[in-house]
Amino acid sequence: MLAFLSSLAGVGAALAADAQSGVAPVDIAGVSGMLALRSQLAVLEDPSARQDVQAVMARSDWQTVTDRRLNGGYSSAAVWLRGALFNSSEVTVTRWLAVGSTRLERVTYFRLPADRGKAQEVIYSGNAVPLDQRPEVSHIPLFPVTLAPGERIDFALKIQTRSALDVNIALWEPSVFRQDEGRELAAQAILIGLPVLLALYALIQGVVWRDRGFLLLAVWIGFALAYICSFQGYLYRYAVPDGGELLVRAPSTIAGITSAIYAVMTLEFVGIQRVRFWKRTYRVMIATMLALSAWTALGDYRAAAQVSNMVIGIFYLFWIASMLYAWRRRMPNALLFLVSFALVWLMMCGKLLELNGIVERAWLAGWKMSWLFQLGLLPMMTLIVFGRSLEIYRKHMQMQQALLDTQAQEQVQLEKAVTERTKELREALISADEANHAKTDFLARISHDLRTPLTSILGFSDMVQASGSENAGHGRIIRRSAMHMLNMVNDLIDYARGDNADTVQKAPVYVHALINTIAQEGAELARRKNNRFAFRVVGALPPVLQLDAKRLHRILGNLLDNAAKYTSDGNIELQVECLPGTGDTAAVLEFRIKDSGCGIAPEHQARIFEPFERADAARSEPGIGLGLAIVRQWTMRMDGSIDIDSAAGVGTLITLRLPAETAAEENIARHHVLDTTEVLSLIDGSGRLVWVVEDSAEIRQLLMDQLSSLGFTVELMADGVAAIERMQAPDVRWPDLLMTDYLMPGADGGEVLRAARQYLPGVPVMLLSATPKSSYDTEGNTQQDFDASLLKPIDLLELQDALGRLLKLDELRRTEPEPDDVPLLLPPEKALRTAHQWIDLGAISDLLDWAEAVRRDYPECEAFYLRARQLIGQGNLAGLGQLCRQ
Repeated sequence: MLAFLSSLAGVGAALAADAQSGVAPVDIAGVSGMLALRSQLAVLEDPSARQDVQAVMARSDWQTVTDRRLNGGYSSAAVWLRGALFNSSEVTVTRWLAVGSTRLERVTYFRLPADRGKAQEVIYSGNAVPLDQRPEVSHIPLFPVTLAPGERIDFALKIQTRSALDVNIALWEPSVFRQDEGRELAAQAILIGLPVLLALYALIQGVVWRDRGFLLLAVWIGFALAYICSFQGYLYRYAVPDGGELLVRAPSTIAGITSAIYAVMTLEFVGIQRVRFWKRTYRVMIATMLALSAWTALGDYRAAAQVSNMVIGIFYLFWIASMLYAWRRRMPNALLFLVSFALVWLMMCGKLLELNGIVERAWLAGWKMSWLFQLGLLPMMTLIVFGRSLEIYRKHMQMQQALLDTQAQEQVQLEKAVTERTKELREALISADEANHAKTDFLARISHDLRTPLTSILGFSDMVQASGSENAGHGRIIRRSAMHMLNMVNDLIDYARGDNADTVQKAPVYVHALINTIAQEGAELARRKNNRFAFRVVGALPPVLQLDAKRLHRILGNLLDNAAKYTSDGNIELQVECLPGTGDTAAVLEFRIKDSGCGIAPEHQARIFEPFERADAARSEPGIGLGLAIVRQWTMRMDGSIDIDSAAGVGTLITLRLPAETAAEENIARHHVLDTTEVLSLIDGSGRLVWVVEDSAEIRQLLMDQLSSLGFTVELMADGVAAIERMQAPDVRWPDLLMTDYLMPGADGGEVLRAARQYLPGVPVMLLSATPKSSYDTEGNTQQDFDASLLKPIDLLELQDALGRLLKLDELRRTEPEPDDVPLLLPPEKALRTAHQWIDLGAISDLLDWAEAVRRDYPECEAFYLRARQLIGQGNLAGLGQLCRQ
C-alpha cells in the first residue's frame, strides 16, 4: 500500500512538472496495442541542425505538433520532438517507440532524467545506420523504452533527412508490433509477388512473340517493384542492410526512371506518337525525367528530388490529358490505360502533394497508404498485361486467318499453275532431250577439234626431241606446255559435260621439276617483248610436296603471262621460297612475280581480281579479263592468299602464298614419275649393264621396265650403302653406267659418286634427283661432278638422250624396219579409213587409241597391231599409211 501511495505521489509530481513544461506525459502501462503520439509531443525546428540536446531543451519556443510540422516536405533543418513517459503500474514495463517513415536518414533518441540534465541514453537509428547496429531489427526506427514501477522519463528525438519529412510516432506493445509487422509482410508478399509473376509472364511473352510492348511491360513492372521496395524500406532490410547513400537516393531516382519507362510504354501501346504535339511533349518529358534521375543519383539529392517530383507530377497531368485526347480519337488501348491507371494516378498525386508539404497528411496515413497504392497498381498491371495478351492473340488470329486465306488462294493458283506447268514441262522435256543430244554432239565435236591439234603437237614435239639436235630442248618445252594445255582442255570439256572437275586435287609432286617447267614457260613468254627473265629459288625447297600441281601451274602461268603482256624491254623475275608453316600447315610456298612494266594505279587494284574487269592499260591487250579472277578463285580454294604491290609507271609485285604438306617420294603416283610411257625408242642398249641405285621401290621398278624395254640389263640396289658394298665385291662385273638418286638413307648420292670414282674409274655416273644438281655441288671440286644430271619426274626421251651421249649409242638407233614380204592380215576397211583420218591430222595419241581398239576388236590382226604400234611409236606416219594401204 505504501508503494502504491508513493507511486501515486510520483505520478502527481510528474503531472505537475509536465503541466509547467506544456507536454502531457504518457502512461506506457496503459498501452496494450498501439498508441499514436501527436498531441502529447512538442516540436522545435533547428535550422542550423547543429544544436545539442541541452541547448534545445533549454529553449522556450517549443510548439504544439501538427501534421504540417511532421509532414513538412524537403528541409535541411533538424526537427526536434520531446515528450514524457511514465509507468503507473507495479511492474516494469517495456514499450517500443516507433518513428516512421522508413526513408528517414538519421533519427537520434535521447533519454533524459526527470531534472532534464545530461542525457542518460543515446540511441541512433535511420537508414544511414547499419541494420545490425539498431536496437531492434525493423524497416522503421524502433527505440525500446523500459520503465520501472512509478518511473518517469523525458525523451527527445532529433530527426534529420534529405528525403521528404514524413514522420509518424507511436508507442507499441512489442508483441503487437511484431504481429502487425508480420501481417504487413504477408500482405506485401502478395502485393509484390503477383506483379513479379506478371513481369515474368510479360517477359516470356515478349521473348516468344518478339513483342517490344511485352518487353517494355516487363521492364516497367520490374522498376515499379524496385521503387515500392525502396520506398517501403524493404531494400534496406533485405538487400542493403549496411545502409548509406544508395538508400537515400534510390526512391526518387527509380521513380523518375519508372515514369520515363511508363511514358515510352504509353507511346508503344496507345500510338499517341502519331500526333506531333504529343510525340514531342512525351519525348521532352522522357528526356527530362531521365536527366533528373541522373541528377538525383549523382548530384544534390534534396534539390534534385524536389524538382524531379514536380516534373513527374506535371508529366502525369499531361498524361491524363493525352489519354483523354486519345480516348476521344478512339486510339487503341487509350481507355484501358485511363481506367487501369486512374486510382494509381490519384493516389500518386495525393502522395506527391503530401511529401512536398503542400497538403496535410491524408486521412489514410502511414504505411496503409502504400497498400492502396499497390492495390491500385496490381489491377493496372494485370489489365495492361492481359490486355496486351488479348491484342497479340487477336493479331495472331487475324494473321493466321489471313495466312489461311492466302494459302487457299495460292492453292487454287497453284493447281492452275501446275496444269499449265505440266504442259510446259512436257514440251520442255522434249526440248531438253533434243538439247541434250545437241550438247552431246557438240561435246564430241569440240573434243575432237580441241584435242586433235594438241595430240599432233605432242607427237611432233616427241619427234623434235628425238632428233637429238640442238632443238631437242625446245621439243621438251613444247611437249610439257602442250600437255598442260591438253589438261586444261580436258577440264573444260569435263566441266561442260557436268563432271566435278572444279575441285582442288592435291597429290605429291616433284617441286623443282614443276617450278622449273613454269620458269621455262615464263622465259619464253618474257622473250615475246624483248624482256629479260630471271628465276631464283631462295633457300632450300622440299623435294616433294602435296600440291594441286595443275592448278598451281595455271595460276603462275596466268601471272607470268600478265607480267609479259604489260612489260616491254624490261625485267621479269620469278622468286620461290619455302616458309615454315603455322598450326596444321607444314610449309607455305611463297611465289613473287615482279616486273618493271606499266604498273597498276591504286584505284584499279581493288577491281582487277573481279571477272571481266580490266585496267586502262589492259584495254589494248587481247583478253576478256578472266585471268586474275581465276587466279584469285583457285588461290582461295587452296586456302592461300595473294597480295599486289604496284604503282603506275613503276612496275608490279604480286606475292602468292599457298599452304603445302610435305610428302615422301614413294607416294608419288606412277603418272607423275614419267610424263608418258608411249614414247619413241631411240636407242638400243642390248649387251649393256646399268646399275640403278634408288630408295623408292616404285621408281626402281619403273626404271627397270623402261631400261629393259630399251634392251639394257639392269641391276637394282635399294640404297647407297648396298651400291658401295657391291662396288667393293671381288670379281664384280663393272656396269657400263651407274644411275643414282641423291637423298638416300645410309649413304647419299655424293658418297656413291666418290666410291664410283674410286672403285669404278671411267664408269659414267648419272644423277636422277628431285632437286637440282646445284644443290649438291661441292665447293670448287669439279672432280665430284656427275657425268649427267636429270631432274625428276624423268622424261624417257631425256633419259634416252642422256644414255645415248654417255654410252655413245647414237649410231645404234633403230632404223625404220623394212616391210615384210608376207602381207599382214588387215582389219576391216572401216577401221583403216579411221586410221587414214588420224594420219592426215597427225594425231599420234588418237592413233595409239585406234591401235588398241584394233587389237581388242580384231584379235586375229595381232601381227598388224604390233607393226602399226611400232610405226606409231617411231612417229613414222608415212610408213603407217603405207601399211594400211597394203
